[in-house]
Amino acid sequence: MRSIPALLIELLLLAACTASAAPAQPYGAWLLVVADGGAGEGPGISVADAVAHGPTDDLVSVSGALFVDPDGIVRLCDAIAESFPPQCGGASIEVSGLDLSTVADIQEANGVRWAESIVLFGSVEAS
Repeated sequence: MRSIPALLIELLLLAACTASAAPAQPYGAWLLVVADGGAGEGPGISVADAVAHGPTDDLVSVSGALFVDPDGIVRLCDAIAESFPPQCGGASIEVSGLDLSTVADIQEANGVRWAESIVLFGSVEAS
């Protein structure tokens, strides 16, 4: 029979191994390259679905909240974290090729720019 401390150690090791299993793709591995530089139309798939979709030759419409960090990195996010200024929440994907002048209703505070709801049309590619 195992002692309780030995059993606890085994459980902790098992939990650590499970938690450290590699995800299907590393965070930030995919990039949404916007077609024609502008926003898309109609409903789109979620950002999480676009990330799960991964790189293919398909063009997809992806809907979410758009964030432009003070350093200029543009991301599309599934959710808006409640803070001020708002922050990206949920799944996110970096965006390339978007002409920000085509995005309506961009707000700005403390160097962060965001649009609460946008659909982007493009391809998911490896970054």
